Amino acid sequence: MEIIRRDRQFWGNGGGVTLTGGEPLLQIDFAKEILQECHRAYIHTAVETCGNVPWENFTEILPYLDWIFFDIKHLDNVEHKKATGCGNSQILENARMLSKVFPGRIIFRMPLVPGFNDSEENIDSLFAFLKETGRNEINILPLHHLGREKYRMLNKNYSGDTYFTQDAQNHNKARSLTEIQTLFRANGIACYTGSETPF
Repeated sequence: MEIIRRDRQFWGNGGGVTLTGGEPLLQIDFAKEILQECHRAYIHTAVETCGNVPWENFTEILPYLDWIFFDIKHLDNVEHKKATGCGNSQILENARMLSKVFPGRIIFRMPLVPGFNDSEENIDSLFAFLKETGRNEINILPLHHLGREKYRMLNKNYSGDTYFTQDAQNHNKARSLTEIQTLFRANGIACYTGSETPF
């Protein structure tokens, strides 16, 4: 909090604190404490989450949050498990619950992974899911492999090389961020691409 208060003068009117990770809600005691302190100091707060945590972790922090950036990687449980190692049931249920009870802003996020989640079927499922939640904002992010070297430094296997980025010359079937953005906007969903943000 000393560092946050010191740097606050440089944020401008739209500044605040965002907890990110990894998954910040796995460190729920710290997350709650820092968000409480920010809330008391009238500092805008946000978290970035994959949503794969117990619902109780969300209830601990909701009173101190203004925004939630919530990852949706794939709507199909089997495909989600293949790529991430876990299913998406808890993730989607948390997203539904948050959409009902959280009065703040929820911006869903999807890393667009060619050959994994850019299919017409998955995009249509995502349209339907967003309409079900009653929320209408999504940020589509391009796939990158910036974590590759970190995995190697930790002597861990990096499985992301099986996926091509949108601009890879050897994968010309990838749907562009702009193409997906057009589809979302045509369905009445505010869609931001890449580093474009709603603030």
